[in-house]
Amino acid sequence: MKIGFVGIGKLGFPCAVAAASQGHEVLMYDANRAWSDELNCGGVRLYEPGLQELFDENRGKLRFCDDVQAVVEGAEIIFIAVQTPHPPELDGSTPHNGARKDFDYSYLVSSCAEVADAMNRVEDGTYRVVSVISTVLPGTMRRLVFPAFEARIARAIGTTWGLCYNPFFIAMGTTVEDYLHPEFTLIGQSLDVGDSDRAGHALAAFYEGMQTSPKLRMTWDEAEMVKMGYNTFIGMKIVFANTIMQLCEATPGADCSVVMGTLKQATDRLISGRYLSPGMGDGGGCHPRDNLALAYRSDELGLDYNLFAFIMEVRERQASWLAVMVDRYMGDDEEGDPVIMGVTYKPGTDLVAGSPSLLVGHYLEKLNYIPIYHDPETHPDKPEDSSVYLIGTKWPEFKSFPYPSGSTVIDPWGFLSKVDVPSDVELVRVGRHNP
Repeated sequence: MKIGFVGIGKLGFPCAVAAASQGHEVLMYDANRAWSDELNCGGVRLYEPGLQELFDENRGKLRFCDDVQAVVEGAEIIFIAVQTPHPPELDGSTPHNGARKDFDYSYLVSSCAEVADAMNRVEDGTYRVVSVISTVLPGTMRRLVFPAFEARIARAIGTTWGLCYNPFFIAMGTTVEDYLHPEFTLIGQSLDVGDSDRAGHALAAFYEGMQTSPKLRMTWDEAEMVKMGYNTFIGMKIVFANTIMQLCEATPGADCSVVMGTLKQATDRLISGRYLSPGMGDGGGCHPRDNLALAYRSDELGLDYNLFAFIMEVRERQASWLAVMVDRYMGDDEEGDPVIMGVTYKPGTDLVAGSPSLLVGHYLEKLNYIPIYHDPETHPDKPEDSSVYLIGTKWPEFKSFPYPSGSTVIDPWGFLSKVDVPSDVELVRVGRHNP
């Protein structure tokens, strides 16, 4: 099948390559021509193991286009994968100070308008499906995206074109794997605006040959809500686990690994064990900003209690609490600054968006420190010796790091054990009272 991608950034490009690896012919366009030209020349700067090799293997099935028109004319399904960003100061790496804001839909609406204009110029009778995969708040397809198409295409929806909302559940660094092997595939469509079931059926048929996951058909609004609910639920689980860690730290007879390890076994009512490990706060380019966006929506709707704002507040308070703990171990007479081990929001990536380590660093600065960062990807140089080290990211390299004699290593994850540090180094496994 011939498919198209409008937007080939950190989400669109790996998914386009993955689709090509399954035998599809893929047409691609990005408004950032310099980025598109660099990819076309073979240089893949996206951090994902194996992506360059997969791109090289399937280069013949991937075609870079000069405009949206070429993508629309040549594809049966057009995926729109453009960014819906927050302002940089609201990415979750620094305190948001109560600021709440919807996503910026200007790139998405502009791309939808371009696709709509291109579709309006095509009169070959081919039925085409437009599938939006960008993250949006519930109601956005109905409020902004569909009107952008309806205002430009002379033919009614459901005749020669259909419109779906089809968000992906991927993580940076494993995009290809997550795209090809999801837990489920969401296909949002809307019959109440004159659309037919044809668009959803065509999209499900496309995925049937690539994915073994359930294809879940629902409305645009339901798919939007599932996407946002999925991401923000992860943040809720992490906040809960870290609250237990703080309670256990103040309760000598309680070890948070034992407490949470037990709750993880409740796979019926608590769903699963993922994200129920205490450690640093939630991070990355999706979850913190999604909580901020739903906090904005909760205020907008006048809800009695803003759970999503609370989640972000607790996330920041936990970072502040860890900074105070570092300060306590530094001691009044200690000179120098603490080292934060790990800046990326998780191991196996070079992304620092939403980094909880940087958030802790912000609060250390408020305590008059200049935190030192060490990370295999972003800050690879060995730092100067310090008296206190905080494990911010669970990079495997930190198990063999040469912590200096007499120093203290604070580990919120319970990642390290006594055998991983010299005998004269104090290991503080936060909230855990067993070796």
